[in-house]
Amino acid sequence: MASSPCDYGKMEEKNGNRGVKQVEGSIVVVPQKLLIGVSFSGTFPALVAEMPKVWEIFLQRQPEIAQVIDPHVRYDISSENQKYQFFTEYIAVEVEAFAQIPAGMVGLTLPEKTYARFRHEGPMEQVQQTYLGAFQWVKENGHLVDEQALRMERYDDRFVPSVHASERKENAYEIYLPLSS
Repeated sequence: MASSPCDYGKMEEKNGNRGVKQVEGSIVVVPQKLLIGVSFSGTFPALVAEMPKVWEIFLQRQPEIAQVIDPHVRYDISSENQKYQFFTEYIAVEVEAFAQIPAGMVGLTLPEKTYARFRHEGPMEQVQQTYLGAFQWVKENGHLVDEQALRMERYDDRFVPSVHASERKENAYEIYLPLSS
C-alpha cells in the first residue's frame, strides 16, 4: 500500500537517507487563493483508489467554473487528520471571485502562507522519493512543516492526472509543503 504524504517525513526519520531523492527547494510566500473545484474525503486507501476518478470528474466539469485565472493550472489541496487517518483532497482551479460555485463543487479560500516549494519530475511511482527528499531538505535547512496547514500540489500542462500516463518520464509538477512560522 502507498504511503500518504504525511507519512513521508516519518519514513525519512526511520529509514535515514535510504531511498531519498536529492531535491532542491525554495522558500516562497503564496498569496491568498480563491479556488473552486471538487473534493473527496476518506481513508488513504480510499483516496488512492478514488482520486483518478475525482480528477476525471473535475476535468469534465472544469468548463462550468467562471472567472478562472488560468485554466491550464490546477491544484490538489490536501487536508490530513493524523489522529483519525482521514484525508480530504480538493482538485481545483484558482478564480478571481466566488461569483458562482457550480452545484456539487466547493469554494475554498487558501490563506497566504509560507511554503517550501519542490518540483517532482519523472514517473509518478517516484513521487515518494521526491517527498522524502523534500522533507529532508526542509529539516536540513532548519524549517518545520506545519502539520495543521493545507498542503498543495500545482499541476500544469506538463502533467495532468488521469490524462497523462503516470509512468511518463516527462511528468512534472510542483509540491508545496507549508512551513511553521
